[in-house]
Amino acid sequence: MKTTKLVYSDKKVSVVEKDTVNFANVHASHGFFEMNVCGVKYPEVRGWIPFYLTIPERDSIIFVTGRDYDNGQAMIHVVDLRNKAETHFPACDSNIGSNIRDTNNTGTFEEVEKVDGDEVVVVAGSGSARYRYYMNLRTPVFEKEEGYWTNYPNTYVWPGGKRP
Repeated sequence: MKTTKLVYSDKKVSVVEKDTVNFANVHASHGFFEMNVCGVKYPEVRGWIPFYLTIPERDSIIFVTGRDYDNGQAMIHVVDLRNKAETHFPACDSNIGSNIRDTNNTGTFEEVEKVDGDEVVVVAGSGSARYRYYMNLRTPVFEKEEGYWTNYPNTYVWPGGKRP
């Protein structure tokens, strides 16, 4: 049985949850979120309401499609809301987009930390884990993911978002 339910909508996007329930084998059931931006549908969008981050300096939004840990299939999408132009590039194995939430009450967050010309840095966290994602929107390329834990001094770096 297939169901579709609107879970979020604002002036920029609408998001539906699509579920397929397999009554013969519940473990074979699956669901995903599909975002509509400027009339274009993007399946398997990451995160939770509102499912995107705003880049006010560029009048754009950024969001990520592809399931976590899906063999490097994730894609970063940047949509310019003035002209509806979309740019996308691989996020590879990165976790970017997974912590997008509308509130920080859970201790989980993701936000645009810095915009310097075409360089965008997104910061995210969950519990004691912290991440920084570096992107160049001119090229466009996902430059790297850095991760660390607040109670450990070690930092890992995944160039291009690729796990070593």
